[in-house]
Amino acid sequence: PFVLANDEGQDRLIVCIDKGSSLLSETGETKLFDEKGEPTEYTQNCIKFCDDFEAERRRTDSFVQLLKDNDLFELKTAIFTPTDAAGNAGPPQTVAEYYGVSEEKLNALPVDKLRELQTNGALAQIYAHLVSLVGWERLIALAMVRQAAAAGVAVN
Repeated sequence: PFVLANDEGQDRLIVCIDKGSSLLSETGETKLFDEKGEPTEYTQNCIKFCDDFEAERRRTDSFVQLLKDNDLFELKTAIFTPTDAAGNAGPPQTVAEYYGVSEEKLNALPVDKLRELQTNGALAQIYAHLVSLVGWERLIALAMVRQAAAAGVAVN
């Protein structure tokens, strides 16, 4: 029930509480404020979580902007090829279209730009992203197996 909002006049963020949330109760065991009106440890932890979340959001925005500035994005497609019970491949199915880092564009960057990306830590993040793309087909297959199992259907 906590969210950060901009305090326009002060150039800061403030924590807002959704008083209508079913997660909150006037008679609950966990108090948000103590007898003096100060935030409890629980509330302080919630505020810290919101602050940390915002810091990560800003870091993500900065990273995405860096990728845009270096023209590293390209449209990608996640494709899954299902197999029947005998293991025969069916027609490929497009599962998602998304923007990801182009290995070709990354490899075409000048050495000084690659060194800059390495120095600021972005290159490691880019390679982590590229490695994660390899897992699409396995992840989709796992999801299909789970979905079929929930429906009581055997999957090869």
